[in-house]
Amino acid sequence: MKHTLSTWKTIDAWLGWFSIGARIVYAAICGPFRGTSGADTYHHHIIQAAVKALTRRFSPLQLQYLFKSYNELYLEYCKRTGVQPCFVSKDRGLGGFWIGDPTTAKYVVIHFHGGGFAMDATSAYLDFYPNIAKILSDEGITTAWLNVTYTLTPHGTYPTQFREAVEALRYVVEDIGRSPRDVILVGDSAGGNLCLALLSHISHPSPDIPRLDIAEPFKALVCLSPWVSFRHDWPSTEVNQYKDIDAQDVTERWANGYLNGRSTNYYMEACDAPETWWEGAQVEQTLVLAGSDEMLLDPIRSWVGKFSKLNPDTTLVVGQSECHIAPLIWPLFGDRHETQQGAALKSWLSERLRV
Repeated sequence: MKHTLSTWKTIDAWLGWFSIGARIVYAAICGPFRGTSGADTYHHHIIQAAVKALTRRFSPLQLQYLFKSYNELYLEYCKRTGVQPCFVSKDRGLGGFWIGDPTTAKYVVIHFHGGGFAMDATSAYLDFYPNIAKILSDEGITTAWLNVTYTLTPHGTYPTQFREAVEALRYVVEDIGRSPRDVILVGDSAGGNLCLALLSHISHPSPDIPRLDIAEPFKALVCLSPWVSFRHDWPSTEVNQYKDIDAQDVTERWANGYLNGRSTNYYMEACDAPETWWEGAQVEQTLVLAGSDEMLLDPIRSWVGKFSKLNPDTTLVVGQSECHIAPLIWPLFGDRHETQQGAALKSWLSERLRV
C-alpha cells in the first residue's frame, strides 16, 4: 500500500533528492581522503554516504511514500518469476506473503525484514533469500518462506510489531500445523530484534502480548546484525561511525519512534537481559552474523556472550570490513560480490539443515 503525504510533505520529499545528491557529490570528492577511519573501499564509502543521506533527510513517512512497499516488490517478483502470489492476512493483525509451499516444504522460514521499524524491505531481499532457497533446494532441502510485512512506524509502535511477530508464529504452528522443529526464524536488524523478542516471549510471556506456548524448540534462529541495544555508548558506535551505513541520530530517532514514550524492556533490547533470561531458550541452534565495520558490533557481541553460555550451539560470524547488513545493502548499489556473511549463512544452513 502506497502511503500518502500532505502536499507540502510530498513537495519536500521530492526536493530532498537535490540535497541527497549534493551530499553524495561531497562524499565522492572527499572519499579519497577518508583515511583508515572510513569505509574500506571508495565504493563502500559512497554507499554508506548515500544511505545515511537518505535516512537523515527523509522521515519514515517520506521513505514509505518514495519507495515501493514489500508487497509491491513481491508482486513484481511473482511476475518476473512466474510464481502465483500468495498473500497472508489475518484478523489478528498478521500480514505477509509466501514464497514456497508451507504444506510440502521440509522447513518453514519465518522472516522479519529490517529497517529500524520505519523502512520497508527492499528488492535485495527478494534476490538474496530466494537464491538461498534455491541453493538449499538443489541440495534436496526444500523451504517455504513466510515474509512478514509488519506494521511500520509511525502507523504502529511497540508492541504492535512484537504482537504481529507472535501471530506469525501462531499462524504457522496452529493454523498450518507445522512443528516448531520445522521452523526457522530469520531476521536482520529490527527483524532480528523481533526474532529475539519472540524467543523471549516463548520462555517469558510478555503481559503486552497474548501468550503462545510451543511444545518443542525451533529448528534454528538466524540473526543478521540484530538490533539488540538502542544505546550509543558502545565503543563500536564511535569507532565505526564513518564506516557504517547507520547514523547515530537516525537510529536514535527510529528507536524513539518504536518506543513511543514507553520504557524499554528485554523484549525491545535483548542485550539488557541477564544471562539467566536465556536459560531454556526454545531453539536448537543459532547463527548470528555481523560486520566488523558496523556500529552495532559491540552490543551484538555482548548479547551473544550471554546467550551462548546457556545455549552453546551458537555461532557468531563477523565479516571483516563489512558494514551493517552488507549482504542486503551492497547489492542495491551495484556491489554484488559474495560477502563473508552471505557465504557463512549459506554454508551454515546447508550443513545444519541437511541433517
